[in-house]
Amino acid sequence: MYLKLDSKTTRNLFLLGIGGILLFASRSCAQGTPAEAGQATRCTPSTLAEQDKDCSAHGAQGTENGFESREERQKRNLVEAWLRRAEQVQATQPDWLSPLVTTSGRLKQEFRYDIWDQPAAGGNRNYQFGGNKGLEFITSSRTQLLVGVPTYTLVSPNGPPGGFGDLPLMLKVRLASAERTEGNYLLTFILGATVPTGSHRYGAGDAVLTPTLAFGKGWRNFDVQTTVGANLPAGDTARLGRQLQWNTAFQYRASWKLWPELEANSTFYETGKYAGNKQLFLTPGIGFGRVRMGGRFRFSSAAGMQIAATQFHTYNHRWIFSERLSF
Repeated sequence: MYLKLDSKTTRNLFLLGIGGILLFASRSCAQGTPAEAGQATRCTPSTLAEQDKDCSAHGAQGTENGFESREERQKRNLVEAWLRRAEQVQATQPDWLSPLVTTSGRLKQEFRYDIWDQPAAGGNRNYQFGGNKGLEFITSSRTQLLVGVPTYTLVSPNGPPGGFGDLPLMLKVRLASAERTEGNYLLTFILGATVPTGSHRYGAGDAVLTPTLAFGKGWRNFDVQTTVGANLPAGDTARLGRQLQWNTAFQYRASWKLWPELEANSTFYETGKYAGNKQLFLTPGIGFGRVRMGGRFRFSSAAGMQIAATQFHTYNHRWIFSERLSF
């Protein structure tokens, strides 16, 4: 199977994808008005004038005395309306824990930080801090954005100097979903991208667009989540190449908030340095959570190891440690 896309076409697709992310973000922000929290109070010109006069006369004094000003109250109402909408969105989908490698199709409000640890040449260890994760937040009833943390790579003890990778971004668009008692499934389109902000050693050097389709289905305490996508560089495809990725996670909700899982992570190299090769990793892991931390915050974590199951592989025995804080 060969992806017949030249560098110009891929670059245009990347720019179109970034434009789509910005468009969805702007449209979702326009939907998130205070009217979602309830109907606005009907006011006449005279009452509005009286309110403005009263606020101008007493707003500063009220702030000094510990009372909320009108502007502060409006900001608080906007945040509360956004958080309520996010809760409603998450209540209409499965409540599975996010797998270690397979990208979850769930829309989430979460900060996630991963650490990878794997053997490197010369007896070194390769550590990657961040794992292309970051802050995920719901922007409308069907969309979620991720603004990631650039991964920092360190090869120790005798490796080259460490450095940051590229900036990860992601847009999720929910196509269909149902919570546990209504079918327990989801279907999501995911548009990932990396912006070439990394160092010459650890960055790709060009933007990469990753369109992906995610599907999941649950049966009581068991669920299967799978994604199929492609990495499409915006340039230098001879070096970066294009890859097809297929990930599947088998997960079970056990007692004590434990989530044992087994993943199959496959990459098919269509062009580039490793053209014609494919690699498969089996990833056993265990998740824990979600535990309430106070207020709306909930904590969860997971750990596992990627083990190569094919003769060709670009790395092996990678430990993955994942920490998540949902809100």
